[in-house]
Amino acid sequence: MKRFAIISTFAAAGALAASAGEMVAFTDIDANGDGSVSESEFVTYKTAKGDHSAQEASDMFLMVDADADGSVSKAEFAAAKEAWKNKDAGVGADVELDVRTDTGSSY
Repeated sequence: MKRFAIISTFAAAGALAASAGEMVAFTDIDANGDGSVSESEFVTYKTAKGDHSAQEASDMFLMVDADADGSVSKAEFAAAKEAWKNKDAGVGADVELDVRTDTGSSY
């Protein structure tokens, strides 16, 4: 069994923070207004000011897209924002995660 310490907050939730330290609104990123944010919309938003490369923005998107369905829902967006707020407040200490190697058991 291997044990890894991971941070319980979304590292990429910071991707939702605006340059001035304020949180961005979901509707600011959802350019077409369909109620979800595509990777393209996210990357376009994050690269518009030149603060992030397209690759950095794509990597952030993958972390925020919690269910890995290719779009960020309002719920995923809200969860990422909450995680970022908690990170700033010092909430969400490190959490240990058990990663078990295949031992032939039916764990």
